[in-house]
Amino acid sequence: MSTEEEKKPTADAAEDDEEDLEKLQEEIRQMEEEAARLAKETEELEKEKDGGDGAKSGDGSKGAAAASGGDGGAADQLKRDGCSIYVGQVDYSTTPEELLAHFEACGQVERVTIVCDKYTGKPKGFAYLEFQVSR
Repeated sequence: MSTEEEKKPTADAAEDDEEDLEKLQEEIRQMEEEAARLAKETEELEKEKDGGDGAKSGDGSKGAAAASGGDGGAADQLKRDGCSIYVGQVDYSTTPEELLAHFEACGQVERVTIVCDKYTGKPKGFAYLEFQVSR
């Protein structure tokens, strides 16, 4: 009888393994369907983005900020980094408008960022300026 008792747990274990395998295969199938759906949506968004850029009008800095969050964000980020400068020793009372006026002679300034402490909200004494084109 010991051989029958040994076979019985093995059969139960095999059934459990088969159930687990079926569950895993179903999860994999669902994940593959989700991946295909996401790939299709991404492709549609890319087509929409490429086709809609010339027709849209508005603030260019908003488009650049939105594009940096997408898949092409790394290329956009490198391009923007080439057009950006660091400005140190900025007086704590300096406004973005004053920096804009000061650096306008160097080219068209797209964005002025005065870095502030996240807890106090006070300026840290440096800023970044992004120009439309690098020189």
